[in-house]
Amino acid sequence: MQLCDINPFMRYAGLQPSVLSNIPFCRAYDYRIFYVVEGKAKFICDGKTVAVNAGTLLYFCPGMPYYFEGKIKVIVLNFDLTRRHANEKQPRNPLDSLSFFDTSLIFENDPPPELEKLIVIENAFDTESKLQKCLTNFCFSTPFSDAVTSAIIKEVLCYMVERSISAAHQDLALVQRITVYIQQNYDKELSNAQISSEFGYHSYYLNRIFKKSIGITIHQAVIREKIRIAKRLLRETDLSVYSIARETGFVNGSQFCTAFKKYAGCTATAYRRQ
Repeated sequence: MQLCDINPFMRYAGLQPSVLSNIPFCRAYDYRIFYVVEGKAKFICDGKTVAVNAGTLLYFCPGMPYYFEGKIKVIVLNFDLTRRHANEKQPRNPLDSLSFFDTSLIFENDPPPELEKLIVIENAFDTESKLQKCLTNFCFSTPFSDAVTSAIIKEVLCYMVERSISAAHQDLALVQRITVYIQQNYDKELSNAQISSEFGYHSYYLNRIFKKSIGITIHQAVIREKIRIAKRLLRETDLSVYSIARETGFVNGSQFCTAFKKYAGCTATAYRRQ
């Protein structure tokens, strides 16, 4: 199924006035959208923990274990991506016991590739009125409610996919700029705080998206680049180990030797002999 082919069927819409949960993971039998109206909490789903607050929009598939930890007011939509089970009007409540979850009761779970995983969009305030409209149409149904809510859900899902792809591209471009900066400044004493200041971001945020994209921290990337240059200097020059330590921006020879052995698997002297 392609994204353009979805034709959502909304089974339930509700406003949960407060969620305060420390219960074990739940699993839902249909697709879910949560929109945080107010409050702050942690949302744990699909192996990820994300901080959510007013304006956060969440989407996830059936069967994904999830729970909230905190106190928030949320709009909840339960729906399918097709009309195949539109005759089943009543939602199946999520189970708070994973051992009793019956996968055969899932209405459907064959989403397009863009909707196969958890999507979290921050500052999605422009969707609140649309989701409120779904809530109104569920509570005060008209002959047009089904068509209206289906169109809204499809629009919101497309919005979420577009925002998530755009954010991923922006993050990748930023990571590439940081990588180039490290390559150009390997001979300096680079710290997370200094690099974050250079790019105008909080160090925690910058390190998080860097590790998500590359699989290593900014600090690890800095040390790896320094060691890469050090290896070249050991192979191609007669510089002493301590001169190479200075050339690659280490504070002292001792720090260089410790880092080199950790990342190269041998001492700098042994590497040169090899």
